Amino acid sequence: MRKLHSFSPSNDTSDEDMGEEYLSAKLHLVDLAGSERAKRTGSDGLRLKEGIHINRGLLALGNVISALGDEKKRKEGVHVPYRDSKLTRLLQDSLGGNSRTVMIGNYYY
Repeated sequence: MRKLHSFSPSNDTSDEDMGEEYLSAKLHLVDLAGSERAKRTGSDGLRLKEGIHINRGLLALGNVISALGDEKKRKEGVHVPYRDSKLTRLLQDSLGGNSRTVMIGNYYY
């Protein structure tokens, strides 16, 4: 956390303490590597189960982004499903509220 000093000029020449504001930031770097279709990869057992969980988390992330992106629904107070996966729960403060989010996509096959 870094400390910012704010200064507002005034006509008073007395030495007063300057106001202090604090700025905090978070940076989340998340690899959203999706799992391909199970039939195409031929995965089974533990790898298949892992792929199912990855896809479920990505679906939940898509649902959260859709709920946040629809301005009409947000004004109506529609529920944003952050608790549907661990991924969306961890990224909750980065996706909604007073935050800015950038997603960079790279499609490779």
